[in-house]
Amino acid sequence: MERPVELTLALALGLFHLWIGAFGGFDASIQRGVHLGLAVLIFALSIEDKTKKFQFRLSIIASVLIGLSIVWKILNLEYLSAGRFEFVSPLTPTEAVLGTIVCVSILWLCFRAVGWVLPALVIVFSAYCFIPDLPGILNHRGYTYDLFLDVQFLTFAGIFGIPLSVSASYIALFILFGAFMERSGLGGLIIELANRAVGHYRGGPAKVAVISSAFTGTISGSAPANVMTTGSLTIPLMKKTGYPSHWAGAIEAAASTGGILMPPIMGSIAFLMAQFTGISYITIAGLALIPALLYFFGVFLAVHWAALRHGIQPVEVDSSDTYWEILRSRGHLGLPLVVLIVLLINGYSPQYAVSYSIVSVLFFSWLRPSQAMRFADIADAFVTAGKGIAFVAVTTAVAGMIVGVFELTGLAVTLAQTADQFVVGLFTSLLLTMIVSLILGMGVPPSVSYIVQVAVTIPMLIGLLKMHGLHPETAIICAHFFVMYYASLAVLTPPDALASIAAAGIAKSPVMKTAVYATRVAFVAFIVPFLFVLRPGLLLQADLDRILIDFSVAIIAVFCTSVILEGYRILTIKFWDKLCAAAVLLLILLPLDSINFMGMIIGLVYLLVRKLWKFTN
Repeated sequence: MERPVELTLALALGLFHLWIGAFGGFDASIQRGVHLGLAVLIFALSIEDKTKKFQFRLSIIASVLIGLSIVWKILNLEYLSAGRFEFVSPLTPTEAVLGTIVCVSILWLCFRAVGWVLPALVIVFSAYCFIPDLPGILNHRGYTYDLFLDVQFLTFAGIFGIPLSVSASYIALFILFGAFMERSGLGGLIIELANRAVGHYRGGPAKVAVISSAFTGTISGSAPANVMTTGSLTIPLMKKTGYPSHWAGAIEAAASTGGILMPPIMGSIAFLMAQFTGISYITIAGLALIPALLYFFGVFLAVHWAALRHGIQPVEVDSSDTYWEILRSRGHLGLPLVVLIVLLINGYSPQYAVSYSIVSVLFFSWLRPSQAMRFADIADAFVTAGKGIAFVAVTTAVAGMIVGVFELTGLAVTLAQTADQFVVGLFTSLLLTMIVSLILGMGVPPSVSYIVQVAVTIPMLIGLLKMHGLHPETAIICAHFFVMYYASLAVLTPPDALASIAAAGIAKSPVMKTAVYATRVAFVAFIVPFLFVLRPGLLLQADLDRILIDFSVAIIAVFCTSVILEGYRILTIKFWDKLCAAAVLLLILLPLDSINFMGMIIGLVYLLVRKLWKFTN
């Protein structure tokens, strides 16, 4: 019985969003309400652990109560939009009861989805509303429970606010697109092309994992899901060629996490960034390209040093199929991505572009009937997407409660206006923001961590960057990307390390050891956000000459950092190599082009001398 109900709900949710994307949306209350109502039902039936009967029944009851409350809102839409005034009209007993039910029920479902961290944050921030006359910038006059419910339940500032709007307008469709692309077989094509490109080099399977995860991760939008997709193939191959289990899992976790940062899709954070910054999605994706390339360059180097350290030799791979033969037999599976990019570049909305790209997945799959998507594949894609949408809808709705609190109390504005009180140096401020981002990202999806920080850390960081001379628009872009980067990396780092847990399960390695080594593999990437704040050209916030200079400096910085950190116990990297790398890194990080150029010259001269020495001896 559960499978037909689950499939029916998933079809209803998927077709609802396809209709909106292709033909236009409904009233915001209807669109967000139907989205959340169907999502919580799917969550209770599909994701909740059915072996725990009490929790399962509570989740069913909570989802039904949320659904009924949303039905009441839709039926009373005219009254809510024209018959009462937000923050002014007192709540009726019915509104107070339904608002309380929705707040409590959605917190319960969120607890079942991601654990206690996010619900606890919501409870703390909610309690803040009711405590007046606090010291310093936390001071406010205090707010009533009715006003709190008004914000959270009846307006577009809380549960039904911007985060849920982005989930209902963008994220749901792109999750559906990713599910259809996965079921069509695109992941296999990407792995096959990556294997053909780098599989025969030293550490080939690990490098295949890096490349394939970069492309499949941008479609799936989820690091743990990416690990399960590509890691089931790449991790056993890495172990077979000589990588220890924990290294195999760590490499896959680090590579899959980077998929969230890789354009054109970048998971759900790109759409949230577009909504909160007012910058178009296609522009956000373009700005993200250079930092994403630097991330994977750092991971690729760590993989190569690991192969040298463990004495892993190149392996023979089946190279009978050329690139042309691979693309001729399965290349049509990637055409929906081309459709998506072309439509976005030509100015169509992301909803419209992805809706027709989803339809094109079915069309292109039938170019080769033997590889065509059948009804079972389509049904599985809808069910898979339904689960992903449900998870995101529940977590973004709860994250919206925090945004609602900040909007009610005005704390975000206060933090931005008083940023000068917290100045302790730009580097220290960035370091503290990084730590906060990693802490807030524990156990929650990157999108939720980012939403929380839109209200908490980003306003302060924008103020600090403006104080240090950045143009206001550049400061906004740098601050949002800085936080987004570390919110994404939080799924990799211990103690929660969701991507590392998934990889450890496949590699059969200790979870914490895998998480520590995954952080080590991606550690070079932790300097990238500092680089693009210091050198905004990496986010295309400069003219072409400056962008090329900043990109060159960043490549050298990533390489030198990788040599210093990962180059030990490798016979081909000597002490003097690391010393030179440290000197070059120090010179190119200083904000003077002449000194940067001197560092590059020293590095090039050292490499030339080393090559000549090796040749003559």
